[in-house]
Formats: sequence, structure tokens, C-alpha cells
Amino acid sequence: MSTDKKILIGKIASAHGVKGLVKILPYCDDVYLLEEVESHAISLKNALGKYILAEVEGISDKTAADALRGTELHIERSALPPADDGEFYYEDLIGLKAVNQKTGSDAGLIKAVLNFGAGDLLEIRANNGSEYLVPFTDENVPSVDIESGVVHILPLEGL
Repeated sequence: MSTDKKILIGKIASAHGVKGLVKILPYCDDVYLLEEVESHAISLKNALGKYILAEVEGISDKTAADALRGTELHIERSALPPADDGEFYYEDLIGLKAVNQKTGSDAGLIKAVLNFGAGDLLEIRANNGSEYLVPFTDENVPSVDIESGVVHILPLEGL
């Protein structure tokens, strides 16, 4: 597994106040990883609902903070703590082979793990080039084997 990948761990959502603070929407459980971002020197302040208030070095007013709105925050994959046995990062699923659990046939490659608010979804590109989504639940994804590079799925009816 390559450790030089950049992993998206958060996004600057907006400015907060007039002194240049920003609201960050974290995509990681350990919000202190946001201080490891290479593109900006970030100092976390406190939680604000689902956001984290932070100071970005060199940003001292609302106008400069507004200019950062939408900035994605990445870290090197190697900066993440190792996953425990039987656990994995969603990023590790991208590029793995999806196999239909019922038929044993090749169902395509995992292109992305998405979440639009109702739960995680695997985006799979079938061998014919079409793409489809499978809910990332125990029922629809009974097994994930990172070492062998295979994810067993039970596609929704009609796929």
C-alpha cells in the first residue's frame, strides 16, 4: 500500500467573526490531525457544533478568512495512525475489486466511498464502464478483505 497518498480530512467551511478565525468541517474522528495539514499552519481553538473553530497562520481578518472558504485540508496517508486489526480507512477501499457474493462474479472496482447524509455508499465502476452505488452496510457488504484486495457485495436488485 502506498503511503504517499493525500487524504482529505476536512474542509474550511467559512469565516467566523472578524479576527480571521475559520470554521472547519472535520472528516476525521481525531480532529487534532487537522493541525498536521501541510498546506496551512492551523491551531485548533474549540468545537462549535459539528465544526471546529481554528486559527490559520497569516490570516488575521474576515476578508482573508472568507477567501479560504471551501479549501480542502489534506494530510499524507503515512501521518494517519495505523488501523487496528480488522479495521481500515475508507481510502483503503478505493481501487479494490468488488465481487458479487451470490454469484462469485466480478462486479467491478470501487471508485469511491460517498456519504450524502443518509449513510455510506460504495461507488462501483462495473467492467462495462457503468457506475452504480451499493449501501455500505453489513447486509450489502458482508466482507472486506483489504489484504487480498476484495470486497464482497450483494448488489441491489436489478444491478
